[in-house]
Amino acid sequence: MPQILVEILLTLACALAVGRLLDRLHVPGGMMVGAVIGACVLGVFFGQAYMPGPAKTIAQIIAGAFIGSGIRREDLAEMKTIIRPALILLPCLLAVNIIAGLLIYATGKMDLLTALMCCVPGGISDIPMIAADMGADPSIVVTMQFIRLVLGIGVFPILIKVFTGGDGKEVAVEQKKTKKTYQAGNVALTFAVAAVCGLIGKISPVPSGTMGFATLGSIIFAVSFPGRAQMPKLLRKLAQMLSGAYVGASIGAQQVRVLMTMGTPVLIIVCAYLIACFGIGFLLYKAGCFTRAEGMLAATPAGASDMALISADIGVQNAKLIVLQVMRLIIVVLFFPTILSFVVALFA
Repeated sequence: MPQILVEILLTLACALAVGRLLDRLHVPGGMMVGAVIGACVLGVFFGQAYMPGPAKTIAQIIAGAFIGSGIRREDLAEMKTIIRPALILLPCLLAVNIIAGLLIYATGKMDLLTALMCCVPGGISDIPMIAADMGADPSIVVTMQFIRLVLGIGVFPILIKVFTGGDGKEVAVEQKKTKKTYQAGNVALTFAVAAVCGLIGKISPVPSGTMGFATLGSIIFAVSFPGRAQMPKLLRKLAQMLSGAYVGASIGAQQVRVLMTMGTPVLIIVCAYLIACFGIGFLLYKAGCFTRAEGMLAATPAGASDMALISADIGVQNAKLIVLQVMRLIIVVLFFPTILSFVVALFA
């Protein structure tokens, strides 16, 4: 058996084992968090963790299909209401990005551009590549972005559940306990629509196009053919595992060594986004945009696909929240680097 196939199977096995354990312990996002831990441990201690890029693509497609399949025609009329929370969320995130970056720069651990790019609330796959193009240190950026991602998928959902009571009464409309039935043909068709649209989005120049297009295609399918768009919970768990395994496998001994020398910058990022999660979430709640839990999830510095896969685990099922996360990711990737380059120029 080829070595690369052995590494993929080992990574999946470790990701599934730890993910299943945390999921059974009812840890929010447990399948994804456990998959990250399992794959990361395998890579750091044994050097045999590997997940190909298509794993993340499949996870994003499933996440998009999962979101889109739950949209109804009456939900579309409410989508225009995300403009108001976006006008609150994005400037606040930019302010947090700049302040945290300046504080990290003040520690003397890295140059200003690298410090600012470490704090960008974008995708872990997109931001390091953009940082490298701009002249920042991509190895430091990817390591610090991993910390941001771990906070987003492993720490903040637990804090949000504890802070909001964890009883689901406030975070979402109580779901009916009727058991849903799924038809294999409808599930396959829903995935096929999402896959085709997601792959078109992947080759497009649109940031995070895979998930964005998969979501859009699934919404159109769900609205055009009511009742045909179906995605069972098992596939969402599969997507969580694949996404977590991909992230965990990308962290090796080199990234751990970098982290060992970055204690103060890591502490700054943790504190900055902890304040942002609670502070911006409170603003969104007070503005009447979301419930407390939804507002905090909107301000959580994780990816849109990660939030789509985790939010249901803590009782939040609001399509507007996920659409806002997708919008955030696109705007952050498109505009934040340019704005940050102006900040660097001001301090040059």
